Amino acid sequence: MLTGALSKIDTTHSVSNPRVTLNGDKAVLDALVEAQHLPSDDHSRHYLMKNRYDVELIRQGEVWVIQRYTVDNVWLTGDPTVLFSV
Repeated sequence: MLTGALSKIDTTHSVSNPRVTLNGDKAVLDALVEAQHLPSDDHSRHYLMKNRYDVELIRQGEVWVIQRYTVDNVWLTGDPTVLFSV
């Protein structure tokens, strides 16, 4: 659903300050993610968000699998209709 809805939006996502805490076969990852959104046909409009990602992972054999994640918006700026009117 999101892929189709966002096909008319140009986006970039930058991840910074990732931190991982290991505890046996479990891990917690937190990071800041900045997400820029622009309509493909009008780059004069934008919607920029900074979100904190909190991710819980569990090791299954050789692979780490996401058990749960939470995205918390820290701040935003710009025109929200860029993202929410798609």
